[in-house]
Amino acid sequence: MAKARKRLRSKPQKRKTKIVTEDDIEMLLELAELYNTAYDFEAAEWYWGEYNREVTSFEEFRNKYPQGSKGAQLFERFTSKFELAGILIEYGYLDEDLYFDRYGGVQAEWEGTKAVIYGIRKEWNDPRFRENFELLARKGSKWLENHPPKIKEQIE
Repeated sequence: MAKARKRLRSKPQKRKTKIVTEDDIEMLLELAELYNTAYDFEAAEWYWGEYNREVTSFEEFRNKYPQGSKGAQLFERFTSKFELAGILIEYGYLDEDLYFDRYGGVQAEWEGTKAVIYGIRKEWNDPRFRENFELLARKGSKWLENHPPKIKEQIE
């Protein structure tokens, strides 16, 4: 027997009220759990630390992290979670409002990786490599434009 969907209403705000289902929330939680591993923490630590300080171009990346190296693997893992989120949103399995409200627009991650992603697309002759991550970042940028911060005052 199919599981009944219980509908939850989000708090009304200035924009129209959105219906969020338990399935929507479950998908967001499953995505968060999928990338809640020691390897993912290592990839994030590597990205925000070593990679973010040392890589400004695809050539630098490939010289420092040749194909198959630990750094190349960590780059793959770090960017794969955004690719998966982009796919799930693109096909309607993940609510983009829930995702972007939780994770933000992913602009910093996209801007920090796009030169390498474009380089890999060219190197592998694969124009679709991480295209859903790119689409996710574009949607995230639009989402941020349409969703100002909920809290107006800032702590100084």
